[in-house]
Amino acid sequence: MPAGNRTRYDIYADVISVLQFYGEAGISQIARRANLPIDRAKGIIHFMLSRGLMIKYENPQKRPAVIYICTTRGYQYLEMYKQLSHMVVEITEDEMEFGTEFKIEGI
Repeated sequence: MPAGNRTRYDIYADVISVLQFYGEAGISQIARRANLPIDRAKGIIHFMLSRGLMIKYENPQKRPAVIYICTTRGYQYLEMYKQLSHMVVEITEDEMEFGTEFKIEGI
């Protein structure tokens, strides 16, 4: 996914997609593949760990010494994210086709 204008939910999905593709990954690989600076990736990973979307595994004999693995809950999040993204795209395409505009009152 392109780096511009991503929501935090898009970023979570990108991180999980990296883990889904590689099976496991260190912080540098996650940051590089998800198009994030390391400091931002650390914050995102910390949040995802606290929500049970991934687990941290430490093995000092291996490089990288700390790797992250996606949990079942993380894969469930990714699946729901994809379904919701697909629905939003369909709605947007329908709106464009019929020229529908939505206006928010008070703005």
